[in-house]
Parts: sequence; C-alpha cells; structure tokens
Amino acid sequence: MKVQKMSMTSLRGFFGKLIRMSFYDLGKEKDTQVASYLVDVLADFAHTEKLYKIRGSEGKKLETVVEMILDTLGGSQETSGWERDLRKYIGDFTLFMTGIFRDYVIRGSYLHYYINEGTRSYSLVSKFDLQTGKGNPRMFTRLSNEFEFYSGALDYMRKVYFHADTSGDPFSDFVSQNPRWIKH
Repeated sequence: MKVQKMSMTSLRGFFGKLIRMSFYDLGKEKDTQVASYLVDVLADFAHTEKLYKIRGSEGKKLETVVEMILDTLGGSQETSGWERDLRKYIGDFTLFMTGIFRDYVIRGSYLHYYINEGTRSYSLVSKFDLQTGKGNPRMFTRLSNEFEFYSGALDYMRKVYFHADTSGDPFSDFVSQNPRWIKH
C-alpha cells in the first residue's frame, strides 16, 4: 500500500467541510473569515515540512515554542517583517498543536503556555498589521481574543469528526475518508 500526497485543493476542501460543520455545531457559522484562515493553517500544517519550518542556528528543526523563541533571540534578523512572520507562525503552530494535538500538549504540561503564547503572538501580529497598514489586523485581533475558543473548536472537530479506530489512532479514519491517498 502506497500513500500519496493529497493536493492542497483537496486538503482545503476536506478541512473546509469539517471546519464549517464544527463552526455550525458551535454557533460560529457566520465567522467565515477565521474559518477560512483555519482551513489554510490545517492544510499547510498537514505537510510536516511546513509544521516544523523554523530551523535553529545550527539547522536543526525547532519543535517547541520555547526553542523557537530562545533560538531566535538576539538574531540579526530582528526586522519587524521577520518578527511578524515568526509571531504569525508561532500563533498558527500553537493553535494547531492545542487544537489537533491537544492530548500531546497536555501530556507535555504546556497547554496553558501554548494558549498564552498563541494569544500573545496573534495580538502582536495584529499590532504589526495595524502599524504597517498591511495584513488583517481585525482577524488577528479576533484570533488573539478568542484563541481558546478556536483551539477548542479544532479539538472539538478532531474529537467529533476524526473517528478513532480500535487502535486509538484518530487519523486512521481521516485516511480512509480520503481514498485518493492510498494506492494499492
């Protein structure tokens, strides 16, 4: 059995349907702008190279928020554009991890830290966008102010719409729902 990559269009369609159903269930069906943004985050982070795209000074993938912040402190890249991109990435990363991999984050005892750092990061992105007149400061303010809700919505989506098989793997049903991923 060979697994093939799913196109970004297919991933966005798949996640779009699940996000819309989850937002409807949670009474946020009119929040289409954030829903669309979350679809993009999920589709991007479905590719491991995008999930762990931040590399340390020695080229090692940085896998925790603490590593990302510590390794980049004092770097020569401290321009507002670079800092905005880093903060957006940290917001996206923490939202993804606290939503889709909440059990893992809880086991590591950093759920509270990730929620705080994600909230803070999206707030900083909003401020950068407001200062430069670029980006989408309103959406990032909403992501910051309601970070816990959106994280919880992703966790809800995972629990309700990704059905675990008997082995406890929540993503086995995800693959079976997308038969184009598998070639015999």
